[in-house]
Amino acid sequence: MRDYVQRPDRLSALLSRFELQASALTDATDPRANLLLLAGAEGQLINEVQFWPVAAPFEREVAQEQRVLLAASVSLGGGVNPMARALPAQLYMAVEPGGLVHDLAQLIGREAAAARCGGYSTLQRLLEVLVIMLLRHALEQGASQPGLIAGLADARISRALVAIHEAPQQRWRSEDLAALAGLSRSQFMACFASLVGQTPFSYLRQWRLTLARQDLAAGARVKTVAARYGYGSQEALSHAFRQHFGQSPTQFRQNE
Repeated sequence: MRDYVQRPDRLSALLSRFELQASALTDATDPRANLLLLAGAEGQLINEVQFWPVAAPFEREVAQEQRVLLAASVSLGGGVNPMARALPAQLYMAVEPGGLVHDLAQLIGREAAAARCGGYSTLQRLLEVLVIMLLRHALEQGASQPGLIAGLADARISRALVAIHEAPQQRWRSEDLAALAGLSRSQFMACFASLVGQTPFSYLRQWRLTLARQDLAAGARVKTVAARYGYGSQEALSHAFRQHFGQSPTQFRQNE
């Protein structure tokens, strides 16, 4: 088993399962625009990033002293991504001089202004990196309400969440997860529920079923998916799937 105690990567398992896509837009008023890079009214230096993880409002407010230097459409893999659901409706990030985000933002601005070969593909990649920086920023800020962000922002509970994300097929016991968090079993159960808003095993069940649904939509067989995510049988997965989604795996695939 991987050593989760040493600085667990809180984002990679989520990003690997839910494809991050970013596309630059030519019109800031495009209804698909949910990422705005803002500059001063007269300048070319990007000083703020605004991001709506799920959907931007039709009217996006920009202060008079600012203008949109670049707009983009970003997808975190759809509404089934627990990270997308847990983020605030809107994220702001100031672009401070001298930091990595500042350098990246200005590079994006220069790339958008130049007509270079491969410019569109380059912008896609740079914007995706910027979104990852935004997600890191959200984790650093934490959350005032229980949920995945609050859990991942906690140094102890995040270790258990990363373990669940990276190894959903594991037959996790509360003692195992508590040990990863460096807490007693009772402390861990109480802390996890307080931060995440549900028990570890409720979250594990939800994560497994989210992944199972994703794999079934991609054409995987029910039996294969059941084995992949730690269900003892095809019937066990079907029962859990129906309870959670209100339909059997077969019905779900027929409706896709």
